[in-house]
Amino acid sequence: MKSLRTLAIGAGALALVSPALAQTDAYTPPADELAEAMAIIDVIFPPATREQDMINTATTMGNQMAASMMTGPIFEEPGIRAIMDDFLGELPEIMRPVIIKHLPSMIKSTAVAYTREFSLQELRDIRAFASTPSGGRYFSSVQSLLADPAVAKANEAFFAEVNASQQTEVEKLQGRVVEFLQNNPEVVERLQAAGVGQGS
Repeated sequence: MKSLRTLAIGAGALALVSPALAQTDAYTPPADELAEAMAIIDVIFPPATREQDMINTATTMGNQMAASMMTGPIFEEPGIRAIMDDFLGELPEIMRPVIIKHLPSMIKSTAVAYTREFSLQELRDIRAFASTPSGGRYFSSVQSLLADPAVAKANEAFFAEVNASQQTEVEKLQGRVVEFLQNNPEVVERLQAAGVGQGS
């Protein structure tokens, strides 16, 4: 059942999908650059539909990850498949409160990242393009392109290989940790005293 747990955790982790998640630091972007960056983001994520657009993006990637992992006999069982389909169907609403909570900081941090990456003139050039009909359509469709069948197929293949390689590496890591603990019983005692492993 490990694959089910991994799938659920992996899908849930996609709740915070964002083009950039800049870490908070002491950097303060120039006001004029930040204004240009925010104007660009308003085209990519229109304020009126921003929340739903982000949920749609997270859902799309979650479904692609799920499709890459729901293979093998366990997912050929109709009852198991129905449970997973229900879970994926409920995922957008499960993610909604988290996305609503973090969306303002994700948008702001993305704008800050733009000011770090692009000069004021470059931001103005990008905004000028975004203000044209073609530019507006290009930027506003970037997220929806994730659902294109060709992109979905490529992403599913990517996630499948990542999952397979991850399982191998996790097993190697577990082996190293077990060996370390076997060779260092005092560490085991400290962990037990701290309550690690209790109730699992």
